Amino acid sequence: MKGQVNFGVWVLITAIVAIVILLIFDSTIRGYIVTNLSSLVSGIKSKSPGQLLSVITNFTAYNCSSGCSTFPSSIYYWTINFNGQNYTYYLNNTISVSSSPGNYSLEIYPVLTSSGELCSNATSSAQNTKILKIPADKNYNIYYFSC
Repeated sequence: MKGQVNFGVWVLITAIVAIVILLIFDSTIRGYIVTNLSSLVSGIKSKSPGQLLSVITNFTAYNCSSGCSTFPSSIYYWTINFNGQNYTYYLNNTISVSSSPGNYSLEIYPVLTSSGELCSNATSSAQNTKILKIPADKNYNIYYFSC
């Protein structure tokens, strides 16, 4: 027959209308459903908590050619590669890197100064750079000495 709606469709429409009316007018049922839905959502947690937070990792260069102290001049720059990103700053300043928590690779480049080449305690020469794995959210001192 044309124009007639199946009985199952009427039951479905009636059920939807009844649920909508109960949700709007019955605060007890509404509170129960909302509480249960919120408990379902609260059960969803990050697989590795804290990974979305940002932390600051500081790197400070020290000149250990004759006793370890900061470099006397800001004319020269020093560079590190932290997690695939190059960071360059003046020799007597700290490099601050913002990243999410975790372990990252660190590559430290030699410093060229007026007195010659200085290599870090992680490298043996300009051609032989060592890659370290270090955790973020720490402060690191990188010591340079004459090659």
